[in-house]
Amino acid sequence: MYKKKTPVQTHCGLHFFKELLNGKWKLMLIYYISQGHQRPSQLQKVIPNGDRRVLDKQLGELVTHGFLQKQVFNTKIPKVVYELTELGKDLLPLIITIEQWGEAHRKDMEKVLKTDPKFMDVI
Repeated sequence: MYKKKTPVQTHCGLHFFKELLNGKWKLMLIYYISQGHQRPSQLQKVIPNGDRRVLDKQLGELVTHGFLQKQVFNTKIPKVVYELTELGKDLLPLIITIEQWGEAHRKDMEKVLKTDPKFMDVI
């Protein structure tokens, strides 16, 4: 099992936020689950660039950290559904604000992406 080499910083709310929600897809997963995409296959469709293994790992972390609740239905074909907990619902306005900020500053960010070699194939 992986063990962090550096201690978790807890002296600031931003450190808690970063430690628990740091992940390429975590904020998007919370957002899309709030929009009704509750099954892993639905989430894979709305996040097509996300590797299924990574999405499953981050969904598991969000469950462990209390942002999501996972329901498993023992049917002939097993079914899994994710729902936001109260903690996840409380985070949703912040995620929506970040999304709105991104849309409001899209042109500026596209210019930056065009000049940064790491993102040349993105735009």
